[in-house]
Amino acid sequence: MNKVVFILNEHAGNGRSKKVWDSWRGKVTFPYTFCVTEYSGHATEITRQCAIENQEPLLIVAIGGDGTVHEIISGATGYEHVRVGVISAGSGNDFGRTFSVFQSIEQLEAYTYEKYDLGKLTNERSTYNFVNNAGFGFDAKVVYSSNNSKWKKWLNAFGLGKITYILYVVKELLVFQTFSFSLLTKEDTLKFDDVWFIVVCNQAYFGGGMKISPSSLPNDQLIEMTVVHKLARWKLLFIFGTVFFGKHTKYKEVKQLQAKDFTIRMHEKVYGHVDGEFSCVTEQEQCFSFSVQPKAWNLAKPLRSKRS
Repeated sequence: MNKVVFILNEHAGNGRSKKVWDSWRGKVTFPYTFCVTEYSGHATEITRQCAIENQEPLLIVAIGGDGTVHEIISGATGYEHVRVGVISAGSGNDFGRTFSVFQSIEQLEAYTYEKYDLGKLTNERSTYNFVNNAGFGFDAKVVYSSNNSKWKKWLNAFGLGKITYILYVVKELLVFQTFSFSLLTKEDTLKFDDVWFIVVCNQAYFGGGMKISPSSLPNDQLIEMTVVHKLARWKLLFIFGTVFFGKHTKYKEVKQLQAKDFTIRMHEKVYGHVDGEFSCVTEQEQCFSFSVQPKAWNLAKPLRSKRS
């Protein structure tokens, strides 16, 4: 196997990823292996298979959005000889707002790498990795509804797929039922009522550029929880506008906590997401744990990168 593997998600960014690859492939001067994903989770399978077959230093390059990057890093975790590189070609690209990405073939010919943390969300049956963030509530319901909308494919054909997301933001703003959960600590149990959403972050951004967790760093072995609760329906939309600048933290309805791990008990059925993709629907009184796995994966980065 070649020492460089490109994994393309042709559907990322409403087809933008395929156009990006078409503009890159004719310029590649080194041997490489090329794979195209065919279904959800396929990038993880490809990455693990490549890692097993080649025990020498291996660069696996994601061409897609945050979902594709999430899958490849999940597959690469635990394989010390694998480095993950990214060519951002999705819709939101929150990964590229914090982490270094490749912007030219020349950068791929000579690169360095750095270790980063990985977040984990677990319950009694499942474990979900997250590079960016994971959580429950309003944002997860919007993601689930828009991704499963019959209108999305039709709008994507005209390059208007983001309108689907906006439509469901407005809809859920009108009909979403807030929920309650308890944060379980060694000293106490803190109950939060009238909650719009919970998000636990390993880096600052989510939702296509919203700076939801300004203090989050992906290599400090800590994670941050943001809770939005007891907020009037009309005010939610206003606060969402301030999130792009990280100014939402000044509102009393926004609570932020930092730790190495969190354990919560969900008191109602609520939709969840991991790195912007649907994860599960919680069960009543179900417990979930968030934790951080330090230095769990290797990010390949340009030698002259200015980012962390």
